[in-house]
Amino acid sequence: MSITLIATGGTIASTRGSDGALTATLSGQDLLGTAGRLDAEVEVVDLSVPGSWNLSTAMACSVADHARAALERGAEGVVVTHGTDVLEETAWLAELLARAATARGALVFTGAMRHADELGGDGPRNLSDALRVAADPAARDRGALVCVNGQLHHARWVVKTHASAICTFASPDRSPIGSVDEQRVRFVLDPPPPPPPSRVDEAGVSVIGGAVPILASHWDFDPELIPWSLDRGAAGIVVEAGGAGNVNGGLVDGIETALASGIPVVITSRCRAGEVTPTYGGRGGFATLAGLGAIASHGLSAGKARLALRVALGIDPDVGAVAAYFDALGDGGSVERT
Repeated sequence: MSITLIATGGTIASTRGSDGALTATLSGQDLLGTAGRLDAEVEVVDLSVPGSWNLSTAMACSVADHARAALERGAEGVVVTHGTDVLEETAWLAELLARAATARGALVFTGAMRHADELGGDGPRNLSDALRVAADPAARDRGALVCVNGQLHHARWVVKTHASAICTFASPDRSPIGSVDEQRVRFVLDPPPPPPPSRVDEAGVSVIGGAVPILASHWDFDPELIPWSLDRGAAGIVVEAGGAGNVNGGLVDGIETALASGIPVVITSRCRAGEVTPTYGGRGGFATLAGLGAIASHGLSAGKARLALRVALGIDPDVGAVAAYFDALGDGGSVERT
């Protein structure tokens, strides 16, 4: 059994310096030494990335590409250690770019909420659990998974819900798709359907589209912000709306201008659960926006929708093609296994 461990820093690899601040100081091999006895051969890959809050899309693509390449070379599973601030986004990007490769072996992300030299640190157990999941044939062909606190979440649904609590990760509108303990790995929900295939260049590097800003709807929204974004070269726009996808009227003219110019606009909700639906008309209601050609995010958060939009733009930037891509991301409603 061969597992690849891709270490990218994060709290799980962080120790406190003389100034009292935390920085990532532990290598992948250091982390592996905390995980206890292993029944698999582990290859360690250290990727030099900054704190996850400073991660770029290119860096996150590199994580996904390394994971896909490892599985395609014959690894029977991949574990990625990652900072928790944006773990859900990197795992989701890996789902979009490497889902097909998980038929060869599991792809599991993990991290920690307590740093490496803190009393009662959760990192060693999370890493040990993630390695066990990656080695389990039952975890294959399920897409990108997040293993924390004894629970398994799918990247499509997982959300960090609390800034510092150990039990921060949850799947709103769903539940964990499985669990892991000392006895076994258990799955209780099917994963969502695979996303459409992404583009990869001749060197095996994922191809994604250009800049996509996120604009949050609020009272008295500045109507110049979307035109300003377009003037700066935005290839697409994500709008974080209220409720079921309704936005302040200050956004509407800009949304219409963007769509008329062939720039896709995806509408998400700031709510943790539920989906954007064409319920309300009038200026800013999503029924009106959908009539203009705005695209529903199908339950994706603004951060995840932004990544999906960049992947879709890398495949085909046409607004209709992007809309079809997002339609294909409908999560399909997992079915409980018996």
